[in-house]
Amino acid sequence: MKRAHDSQEAEVISTTRIGIIGGGQLGLMISEAARKMGFASVTVLDPTPQCPAASVADQIVGSLKDPVALRQLADRADILTYEIEHINTEALTALQQEGVKIYPAPDLLAIIQNKFVQKEFLARHNIPVAPYMSIETPTDIEQAIQTWGYPLVLKAKKDAYDGRGNARINGPDDIEVALARLGDRELYIEKCIDLDKELGIMIARNERGESMSFPVVEMIHERDICLSVLAPAPIATSLQQEAERIALHTIDILQGIGIFGVEMFLDTDGKIWLNEIAPRPHNSGHYTIEACQTSQFEEHLRAVTNLTLTPTTMLYPASVMENILGERNGSAIVQWAHDYDHAHVFPHIYGKRETKIDRKMGHITVVGDNLNSVYKQAKEARAELSI
Repeated sequence: MKRAHDSQEAEVISTTRIGIIGGGQLGLMISEAARKMGFASVTVLDPTPQCPAASVADQIVGSLKDPVALRQLADRADILTYEIEHINTEALTALQQEGVKIYPAPDLLAIIQNKFVQKEFLARHNIPVAPYMSIETPTDIEQAIQTWGYPLVLKAKKDAYDGRGNARINGPDDIEVALARLGDRELYIEKCIDLDKELGIMIARNERGESMSFPVVEMIHERDICLSVLAPAPIATSLQQEAERIALHTIDILQGIGIFGVEMFLDTDGKIWLNEIAPRPHNSGHYTIEACQTSQFEEHLRAVTNLTLTPTTMLYPASVMENILGERNGSAIVQWAHDYDHAHVFPHIYGKRETKIDRKMGHITVVGDNLNSVYKQAKEARAELSI
């Protein structure tokens, strides 16, 4: 039976053409996984000529929101997926109605693109989310202050990522600054959770409704950008299980197909709150390439092609992923001050030609036996690299 199953799986992989909307670092790593698995072809759509993914995939140069370019990509693929949320869901829905397979589905993407709509969906299904309300006028902010007090965070409903689109309000003097920063956008406001840790978990789900979860990780942010990921998260087993339960339940409710990054808050009382969902591979799952039996990118491809999901067990007791963020503006030049431990340290450079301050230029994954020592080694390895 196993031989027959493997034969069927090989047939699916060898005859399926993958199309990816977006050719940045996530598109690159999806493409690398697809090539390694043996998919028939991989094509990406990206507006930047010679984007990172173009080093391993064919590229169509065009806007991610252009219906003509999206149709060109669909003509060269059997299944479309994406590495970014900020794309044209109306054009994708039209393609889907014509029979194009798109995973995760455009209607799910439409829910997630608007973070306020996403919150409404989660709250309606009794998923724990921080208290929130829509903001139409500055008076609504005053109402939120009277209801919850400080601190609060003002958020854009659309096109927000890596902290871009958020403004924290710690006191009265911050209101005007927050509105000046975000006031021309559709907004909502959220009560700040008394935070202990930020957690993440990757969930894969295929068309048959089979799900697989990766380990719960801790995400450490600076300037609202994920800097480090610790796997597994240094929290109690009971909290790991609760985070996994909430995440699996949420993706089931969404009927998601593909891989999903579920970001969560752990408060100081030990309660877990769902922050937001990414309908794609996620920064918090990069460590899985070396540290897990199956990477998030391979599991995503298995999910969107409706193959059996494979085990996600960690191969090492501990792993840390350290983002390589740009430290200046200019041409990207990769330099190591000293050689690194090739047995435990795995650098990934994304091939972006221009470096910018805080731009994600790559990541380093370190594996080992002890989370504290691995974290220290990851910081040391990152300090040896300039880009």
